[in-house]
Amino acid sequence: MLRLLPDAKVSVIERCSGHGGSWGVLNENFETAVRIGRPVARQALKNATRFVSSECPLAGMHIAQEMEIEAGTEALPQRQLHPVELVARAYGIPGDWLSAVCLVDQRGVAP
Repeated sequence: MLRLLPDAKVSVIERCSGHGGSWGVLNENFETAVRIGRPVARQALKNATRFVSSECPLAGMHIAQEMEIEAGTEALPQRQLHPVELVARAYGIPGDWLSAVCLVDQRGVAP
């Protein structure tokens, strides 16, 4: 669906985020959850697209958290968006998604 948006550059990452519902937030499982999701975070940082999105809000937040752990000093999105929010944003439909901050790459350039 996102590929149908004009000028959209979509990079799909087909991997587990590591969240696993309430399992991933339990203190005793968190380190394992981050380790499982690390490849997703690394690929998302490498892609340096403007937004991070997941159809699962919990997985999206976990990916954003993993990106923060991996990124060090790189700029990150302040929040991730659901794919439907990205469609609404692309068509200018009013909502919180219009003020979403873009991912800025290491050079300080928004792709």
